[in-house]
Amino acid sequence: MKLFIRRVLFTFILLFATIEVWAQVSFVADAPALAEIGRPFRVEFTVDKEPDSNTLKAPDFEGFEVLAGPSVSTGHSIQFINGKQSSSYNCTFTYVLLPTKAGTFSVGAASIEVEGKSYTTEPLLIEIIAEKATSDADKQTSKSPDSRISKDDILLRLKLSEQDLYKGESIRASLVLYTRVGVEQIENLEMPPFDDFWTQELSFDNTPSREEYNGRVYETYKIRELLLSPQRSGEIVIPATTMSVIIQVVMQNNRHIDPIFGGRQMVHLTRELKTAPVRINVRDFPAGAPASFNGAVGDFSLRAKFPEASIKANSADQLAITISGEGNLKFITAPRVILPESFELYDTKISDNIQVTASGTSGSITYTYPFVARSAGSFDIEPIEFCYFNPSTGEYHTLATERFHVEILDDGSAAATNVIGFTDYGGAMRQLDRDIRYIHDVAKQSRSAQLFILSPLYWLVVVLSVALFIVIYVLLRRRIRLNRNVVARRMKRADKVAVQRLRVAERYMRENNRHAFYEEMLHAMWGYIGDKFNIPVANLTKETIREQLYRRGVSAADVEQFCEIISRLDEAQYAPSTEGDMGSVYADAVDAISKIEAIVKR
Repeated sequence: MKLFIRRVLFTFILLFATIEVWAQVSFVADAPALAEIGRPFRVEFTVDKEPDSNTLKAPDFEGFEVLAGPSVSTGHSIQFINGKQSSSYNCTFTYVLLPTKAGTFSVGAASIEVEGKSYTTEPLLIEIIAEKATSDADKQTSKSPDSRISKDDILLRLKLSEQDLYKGESIRASLVLYTRVGVEQIENLEMPPFDDFWTQELSFDNTPSREEYNGRVYETYKIRELLLSPQRSGEIVIPATTMSVIIQVVMQNNRHIDPIFGGRQMVHLTRELKTAPVRINVRDFPAGAPASFNGAVGDFSLRAKFPEASIKANSADQLAITISGEGNLKFITAPRVILPESFELYDTKISDNIQVTASGTSGSITYTYPFVARSAGSFDIEPIEFCYFNPSTGEYHTLATERFHVEILDDGSAAATNVIGFTDYGGAMRQLDRDIRYIHDVAKQSRSAQLFILSPLYWLVVVLSVALFIVIYVLLRRRIRLNRNVVARRMKRADKVAVQRLRVAERYMRENNRHAFYEEMLHAMWGYIGDKFNIPVANLTKETIREQLYRRGVSAADVEQFCEIISRLDEAQYAPSTEGDMGSVYADAVDAISKIEAIVKR
């Protein structure tokens, strides 16, 4: 019965989803971006569902003379692909317009109704130019395809949402192609390295649009979109982006009459495009930053989840801090937590829910601090502070939790009992008011203490204590020197140890032992960073890796590649097997370590 109900619900969900897809209607306008005075052109409004009768409302066509329209044409097709039937429908309303004066004009939005619901098109910009008289010399020049396209007919621009910002603030960079000619293909795109930025690829809508730039109307196509966050202050110059495009040029050919194109000939040209270098002014943080500021930039809120108000001694518990908002969440370090001395704090656990969009990085990140309270008593957990810089206000903001009071209950073990010790002189304290023997015993012990001071035994104890102190001091100094040598050797041998672990992982890969392979690869990646920069295992986190690598000049792309490989290894240990996944992650890991080793030389 339960299975039947699930199948019915699943069918209804599919049905509603199908109805929703069917309900989507596309209504678009199309017209040339460039036209000449005295030469008619067509404007078409196309809808992909059958419209309600007589519901089209055309724009005013101000600046144009309407020669004809609307003429209506419909089309319907049915296709069978792999045994599945699909159908399409379109209805097109066509107007013929005649430009009457030069300038830039807008064809306003048209509206139409489908099943009682109204839909509108986007306005279109059209540039009208005056027709030029053509001399004999111009006619000879026009025989060259290159002469038909000016350098301003196709442009490549890197557009930034902001060019004056603070360090750590995010901006959107869009690579946009501006064209007044037909573009057939894009080739050899070379983006700059963005060495001084943290970068993140963004998804975008690649639907072409129209834009007026330098008094001319262009069709614009978005090629690439990135989110950039500068990691240093001062002036940063983004180098030029280069790209090749293949464009179409229609030429008049009176010698050969093509049966399809008549006396016209389609010629393909290749143009090399380059963006202008872009300068960005990156401001440093203002002076007077609070001690708890660690480079967080944006607008955040702080939320804390404390343990129960009373817990038993020697039992594990945790407190959690959640930072949410918009800003450089990926670079925020864990806030400092100060616990009482009798609390044993373990490695901080980090979980995040971060989304990167064109408007910036937003979401939340949670730091969980596990601990064990070893002693019974009443304790206060000091307020936990988090400081960030808000570029909108140009000020530092400090958030803090409330002071938290916790009672640690005795669990009955000796380790959890706080006892204030005292001396009981043979029971004399209990009978102090009834027996004079207590006073006699105390005086006797006092005289014994006086006889011991300055006695030979006393001086022997003093000499032995000094000698013991000197021996311990010498041993400690030697231990420190040895530790320094061990650390230096460990840092120098970091790459060799990593290579040994990678060889072990490679053997597991040949044996198709997935779990052992990914476990050894994780040891190799984490161990390499720990050995190379002398970081204890307890302090190894992705944030620590980013901080250490950025400090030593490793590019943002290489840093993110290293961290992304660690994430892949974590996820792949128990993920379903995929052919070739071990070989791919092994090659990527070797490449990432090689890049870092080439930059960080010791």
